[in-house]
Amino acid sequence: MMMVAALRIERRRPWSQRQLLLLAGFGMCGGLAWWQLQTSPPELPIPPRARLPDHVVTHFSGVETDASGQPNRRFAAAELRHFAAENLSELEQPRLELLQPNGVTWTAQSATGLVFADGDQVRLVDEVRVERHGTAQVRSAQLTTTQLDVWRERSLAVATVPVRIESEGDTLTANGMQLWYGAPSRTVFQGRTRIQFAPEIPPAPPFAKGGNFAPTEIPVNPPFSKEPNQEHGAALP
Repeated sequence: MMMVAALRIERRRPWSQRQLLLLAGFGMCGGLAWWQLQTSPPELPIPPRARLPDHVVTHFSGVETDASGQPNRRFAAAELRHFAAENLSELEQPRLELLQPNGVTWTAQSATGLVFADGDQVRLVDEVRVERHGTAQVRSAQLTTTQLDVWRERSLAVATVPVRIESEGDTLTANGMQLWYGAPSRTVFQGRTRIQFAPEIPPAPPFAKGGNFAPTEIPVNPPFSKEPNQEHGAALP
């Protein structure tokens, strides 16, 4: 017995006008989106946030004291700008006054400066001038350079750039310097160090009997020691 399977063929209904309109709308939307991506200008980078200080103090001044309550450092600036995130302060026209127990006073000033961390390190930048005020036992001296780092706790000043020191006509130049300004003060100079002594003016000799000059001894008092140290430098008096 043979069984014949009849295949039933159904015809799909044609799309309605509504479906055709929806398909055309989707195609137009896709084409429009592609066209906008191709023709839109590139996104501009977001500009970085301006670097602004957290605090600004004008005509700043302060005094630090030692364990006994005596002032040992005075600090002033025309303007101080503090950046908390960087733990840094910028200075305009800073001025340091370092007071020593032996009565010697050092003053340092510059065009600009920086204060790092908790204030232990102060960097003086541009037109740096340091002066040691003389006393009856210590001669005055003036130092000029372009950058100087001062550490409070160690009573240390370091210059990694050329320095020039003048003291009562005597002159010293070096490529760098380490100065311990506490008592007793000492200095180490780096690189080639040159010292120029001012000529001594001998005192007028007293008149001897008969109108002749009596012989006198000319004292020598150089401002820098003539014996070079291990760093090819010299020590301040």
